[in-house]
Amino acid sequence: SHWGGATNREMKRLMLGHALRFVERVDFRVGETNLRSRRAMEKIGGRLTDRTERLDGPNGPIVHVVYEIDRESFANGPLSP
Repeated sequence: SHWGGATNREMKRLMLGHALRFVERVDFRVGETNLRSRRAMEKIGGRLTDRTERLDGPNGPIVHVVYEIDRESFANGPLSP
């Protein structure tokens, strides 16, 4: 019931703001075929990189794409304070 709501958005803003005080960039790994999560990442300002990760799962390979949010894009993006 809280997906995409104001509480969810504020939690993401607070967590990213805290993390970016200590690191320049936050990376997110999202399942390549998980379109809902990929759209959500783009909605909060995640930038798709050219990096991928491949894991061996019980039913075969699992591919993740990597999104990133850095300090500058966070400060100027949709979650900016």
